Amino acid sequence: MYLFLSLLALAHSAFAGSLLERGTRTPIGDANIFVLPMKLKAVSNANGIFSFPQITGEDCDIIVNLSGYGKYEKSLKCADVNTMTIFLEKKFYKNFETTVTGKVNKRDDQGQSLTQEEFLMAPGSFGGDPVRAAQNLPGVAQNGGSAQIIVQGASPDDTGYLINGHRVPLVFHFGGLSSVIIPQAVERVELLPSGYGPEYSRAIGGIIGLTTKEPRTDRLHGMAFVDLLNTGALIEGPIDEKSSFLAAGRYSYIGQVLKAVAKENENFELTAAPTYYDFTTIYSRKLNATNTLKATFVASKDELELIFNKSPANDPELRGDFYNRTEFFRFIPQVTTELSGKTKMENSLGIGRDSILVNIAGRYLEVESNVLSQRSEIVHEWSGTSKSYFGLDNQISVDEVRVNLPNSYSVGGVGNPFSVGENKKFDSNGTEILLGAYLRQELKPSQDSRWTYLPNVRVDHFSTTQETFLQPRFQLRYQWDPTLLLRGTWGLYAQPPQPQETSRDYGNKKIRSPYAIHYTTGFTKDFRNGETNGFEVTNNYFFKELKDLVFPSVEKNYENSGTGTILGSEIQAKYRKDAWAGQFVYTYLDSKRNIPGFGTQPSEFDQTHNLNLIGSYTLERWTFGGRFRFVTGNPYTPITGATFDSDNDVYIPTRGQIYSQRFEAFNQLDVRVDRKVIYDRWILTYYIDVLNIMNSKNSQNIEYSYDYSQKKKVRGLPILPTIGVKGEF
Repeated sequence: MYLFLSLLALAHSAFAGSLLERGTRTPIGDANIFVLPMKLKAVSNANGIFSFPQITGEDCDIIVNLSGYGKYEKSLKCADVNTMTIFLEKKFYKNFETTVTGKVNKRDDQGQSLTQEEFLMAPGSFGGDPVRAAQNLPGVAQNGGSAQIIVQGASPDDTGYLINGHRVPLVFHFGGLSSVIIPQAVERVELLPSGYGPEYSRAIGGIIGLTTKEPRTDRLHGMAFVDLLNTGALIEGPIDEKSSFLAAGRYSYIGQVLKAVAKENENFELTAAPTYYDFTTIYSRKLNATNTLKATFVASKDELELIFNKSPANDPELRGDFYNRTEFFRFIPQVTTELSGKTKMENSLGIGRDSILVNIAGRYLEVESNVLSQRSEIVHEWSGTSKSYFGLDNQISVDEVRVNLPNSYSVGGVGNPFSVGENKKFDSNGTEILLGAYLRQELKPSQDSRWTYLPNVRVDHFSTTQETFLQPRFQLRYQWDPTLLLRGTWGLYAQPPQPQETSRDYGNKKIRSPYAIHYTTGFTKDFRNGETNGFEVTNNYFFKELKDLVFPSVEKNYENSGTGTILGSEIQAKYRKDAWAGQFVYTYLDSKRNIPGFGTQPSEFDQTHNLNLIGSYTLERWTFGGRFRFVTGNPYTPITGATFDSDNDVYIPTRGQIYSQRFEAFNQLDVRVDRKVIYDRWILTYYIDVLNIMNSKNSQNIEYSYDYSQKKKVRGLPILPTIGVKGEF
């Protein structure tokens, strides 16, 4: 296209060219190009094309001086030049802008989102990972090296994971270092904590969602990187005038390195060998004047092998190998239809398969699920004061389960030794149907009213428990002035029990679905007065009542005898001053559970104080950033003694007061440095991202001796640097 326009301009003038941004090759429009000493001026169009009439004289100077770019000046023999390409270098390329509330497609006031430009440069995100960057947001807690996410003190099982609105088993690879989609293929990551709207459900804690990007259509783009842990690449661009594509993949080889080290050192008591890969393709096509297709395919596989060269002291039967594999794929076609200027419809499917295998010294759990999910939504704007959203959210899964495990009682995070308990071996098949429909209303008394009322409702039906839930959800907004927004929400949220809890052979078929009532209030105040620099403050308060929680039971395996409460406050203060940016993110939390037979105790995920201090500075091609995190230590249940089981030759632990003690506070400092080298047609970036640069000894678990008389704390991630290089064109 650029060549065609340049030739067209050349046909009508003696001197023509194109004005592009150096490195990215983005066309620069509405810029003045001067030719001296002839005092000629041309203005580039939207495609960066400019042209001059016949130029007399031999020597001339081409000058472009545009705000935000370095000055371009070149002397040449104008009579000898017919066409030229001018590359202008930006003064700044992608500043650190972490955890900025997304404005694009932000429907829910309770949610926060990060765009690609924001999370790619987020300190502590381990190379720009979107989900790790989202952990800088208020209410999101660290969970050690787990791939699960804790939202506002809820169990990780109470958080839903979505890709383009469709449920997936996980969004993190093993170890919680990387999301299951390469960052450059993600448009945004969204956090929906307490009080979220009716569009989503089946999660009483919160929602973490990834949205894939639209492939670029201007030209072919590519990216590749390699660092100490993994390597990956992406390519995207137009196919024809109506369609475009993206293909990306990533592979981690750290597990192969650890396995090689383990073979050379028999003193390793426990060797972790994780390996993962993911693959993403996106196809977009304008079908006709009213319909657009976007088809996304995501595949992810994780393997984690633990090699016990020496069996754990308190469980001799565990000598051997531990193997865990989690893999899934989703094909998600979406069709967006513009029915009229006021009516829009979107339909999508999620077609895929989930596979989980856990093998512990010959005992195993294997789950295979074929999944089909469907979402439809129609949006109609009745007037300037009324807007309606009606949607369907359905899913069916056909499951095959194979089990060969003991039914071991566990409470307070302390389980009996693996070798204790009646072994159960069975195969089962089942079908789970989840049906959902919702209505969202946005109402204002008048167009200039400061009040917005959102009386929302959702209905869900769960086939495994044969329950139907009517879930009213009400949201309220008040725009005090253009810089101050007040809001409040109330709503009911339900989720189906976990598969093992309703299993006929392993659980309790009479289990009911847990549910929660959310209350939230808060405000956002923007002190910037329309400027880029300045303060922005968000403050939220939340309270959740948890009902019919499922807990282990000696007689029934599981029962709905638990309740809980979660209350807390969040504050996020952001400041920007030219090349400087900083954030203060703090969450106070009180999460409690009433455990049958043990009374009311702190929950396993109660982290009273969660503080993030984030800062960044940009200096020409250098960017520097850091994050300091301080979190109250997780509660744990102490073991006060043990009883010898002569039949199995192990000791059975005696539990103290449930979750009555805590690990020491977690603290970690992460830093990131980027250095860009800008060429005319591509960009090279060197980066170093160091987690836990102070090598803080954060405890995450306890390892006991064979009779539980001695113990030692298991530390979390030590200092972990990632040094890499990335090229993009």
